[in-house]
Amino acid sequence: MSHFRKDAALNLQHTQLLVSVRNGAEIAPAIAGGCEILDFKDPRRGALGRVDDAILNAAIGYCQQYSVTIPLSMALGELCEWNTGQSSLSIPSEITFLKMGFSQCNGSPHWISDWQNLIQRIEESSKHQHQWIAVAYADWRRADSLSPYKILETACENGCAGLLIDTFSKQNGRLLDLLSPETLGEIIELARARQLKIALAGSLRIQDLEILSDLAPDIIGIRGAACLGYSRTSAIQESAIRDFRKQMSFRQKSMRSG
Repeated sequence: MSHFRKDAALNLQHTQLLVSVRNGAEIAPAIAGGCEILDFKDPRRGALGRVDDAILNAAIGYCQQYSVTIPLSMALGELCEWNTGQSSLSIPSEITFLKMGFSQCNGSPHWISDWQNLIQRIEESSKHQHQWIAVAYADWRRADSLSPYKILETACENGCAGLLIDTFSKQNGRLLDLLSPETLGEIIELARARQLKIALAGSLRIQDLEILSDLAPDIIGIRGAACLGYSRTSAIQESAIRDFRKQMSFRQKSMRSG
């Protein structure tokens, strides 16, 4: 891994911790634990499960009441869900980042134009220009999606702010089981060359930080690692997030001193 450490050291920057919460009750422990980007999603609905509008609006109200100033993110689910009856376009303007997945898009001749049309509809409805994050799956064949390289290319062409590499299935391997550090490093280099933020997620655990710190992504995202027993549908644990953030900081300091 020494070549990754050298490359990261040349472009060393602070990696932010994104924590996915499912409702307003999880916001306080997430922030107290060291969350730097607050992400809203429903883990019961898959990798990018969208929270109900009522839950989202209540969570936004909490953030306003308690003056939460860190960036807010939201999972929008899969593009194919919007094409098959997902009609609500109610996206609060307080949301900075919107994440979109592309399962079941492989072989579709219209997925790019469908996505472009959805971006336009959402931003016209919310009267706000959000920062879009294209989601590439490490297990993209299982998801019937496109390869991370194709998603990266399309993200650039559509003016996205970033690329997230995640796992579609949470039962068939974690990120580093499915993509090698060498492949991830190559994708990160390509994303950076195109001025895209790069985020890594996918059932990550604290022991993965030795490799992830060498790769130096802009953002590391967690849900299961923030919960008791790594159960992503359990409640957020402040102590779990604090331990993860502490190890991230330790790894970054070690790289600076090394």
